Amino acid sequence: MKFLITTISFITFTTSFLYSQNNVSKTVEKEQVQTISEITFAKELPKEGTYQIIYKATERIPLIDNEILFTVNEKRKAEEVEYIIVDEQTKIKILPYSIIYAKDFTPVSTYITE
Repeated sequence: MKFLITTISFITFTTSFLYSQNNVSKTVEKEQVQTISEITFAKELPKEGTYQIIYKATERIPLIDNEILFTVNEKRKAEEVEYIIVDEQTKIKILPYSIIYAKDFTPVSTYITE
């Protein structure tokens, strides 16, 4: 009888302990992912297809350096399209997160003429 009570108590304690640890780890994991993703977006180049380099039709395609591309993710907004003016011939259209994460999102071409 003592063995049965001890076994049941042990199983109950172990189950509740494991369940509480599982909830804590999920919460911590969500917070870490959110913090890491905010830092990562600001420090990495944007994925092609999430922005467009719009330039006036000239003889050559403009070269955009990485320094400007790093600002694309920093300027990206949740709901509205944003633009970076590079020079009078070139601007960069930045698609918002709402479009990028939509189920029917199709990447846009990187270069287009105006």
